[in-house]
Amino acid sequence: MLMAAGKIIYFNKASLAVDYFTGIGYACPEMTNPADYFMSIMSVEAQEAANEDEIEEEDEQNKRTYS
Repeated sequence: MLMAAGKIIYFNKASLAVDYFTGIGYACPEMTNPADYFMSIMSVEAQEAANEDEIEEEDEQNKRTYS
C-alpha cells in the first residue's frame, strides 16, 4: 500500500506497482529504484509542483479562451 497526504494511492501487489504507475503517466526512470521513485512522486514538494503546474495550465487556457 502506498499513501500520500493521508489517502491511498496504490493498493495491490508490489510487483505490479511499476506497471500501474507507468499506466497513469508516472513511468519509473531506468536504473532507478522504484521505491525511491514512488517516494519522490508522493512527496509534498512533488504534489505542490503538480498543483502549480495545474494552475499555470488553467491560466493559459483562460488566456486563450478570453483573448
